[in-house]
Amino acid sequence: MRHLAGSFPDLDTLERALDIAARAPSAQNAQPWRWRVTPSGVDLFADWTRRLGDGDSDRRDVLISCGAVLHHCAVAVTAAGWAPRVHRFPDRADGDHLALIELIEAPPSAADLELAAAIGRRRADRRPYRAESLPAGSLEMLHVRAERDGLRFGVVPKAHWGRSADGEVALQFGRRADAPADEAVLLVLGTESDTDLLRVRAGEVMSDLMLAATSMGLASCPLTMPLSDTRDRLALACEVFDGEAYPQTLIRVGWAPDDGNPPPMLERRSVPETTEWLL
Repeated sequence: MRHLAGSFPDLDTLERALDIAARAPSAQNAQPWRWRVTPSGVDLFADWTRRLGDGDSDRRDVLISCGAVLHHCAVAVTAAGWAPRVHRFPDRADGDHLALIELIEAPPSAADLELAAAIGRRRADRRPYRAESLPAGSLEMLHVRAERDGLRFGVVPKAHWGRSADGEVALQFGRRADAPADEAVLLVLGTESDTDLLRVRAGEVMSDLMLAATSMGLASCPLTMPLSDTRDRLALACEVFDGEAYPQTLIRVGWAPDDGNPPPMLERRSVPETTEWLL
């Protein structure tokens, strides 16, 4: 898209959108992304210097985190009156260039504004959740949203997850965790292949489901660490997807503890730290 006078957001709008996008979840709050803004749009790159390790699961975490920030950015610019047209991996010669977002002026819908409003309220809530049923139809709605975007959606059976001695969620195939599963529902998102593109897409859908859950008043928490064990990941794929999809990320969903104290917002890198402006 060529840059035409009056057809591109002003600097303040873009700065606000990128600041909002920075609230996206990432593994251990690593925020492994960087932006470049040009007259053609907003480019997203993976920042491998913020990778947490050298394993394949660490690479997957970077790509899922970048997918989440890509979706948060798309939601933010939509609410600001700019419809995003996302081109994923636009440069085949540059595998770090994950997306180009072209922007077209368009009014947001009420649903767009509702999803954007959820960004400021969403937290990665790791606390045990209340023992109450989810709203009627909520899992079905999340399922539809995931599969609409081409991902596989499943629920991990209670018998196959619990909490370790340090309180972390752990899968349990062929062994038992130290504590049984809590009152949350543990969702899993899977992809038909295990490519970089689909890992990014998994992060986008994870972001969408968590914001949708927030808009319903639910707590949520993304989890990738339990999938770092290859045997557990394979067992989960067989249990939930009949071996026909690759688990990419888990999401705990439920009712937050009724103590009136939501988890604090974690510190985020500023827009100047993550963004190159070439306007």
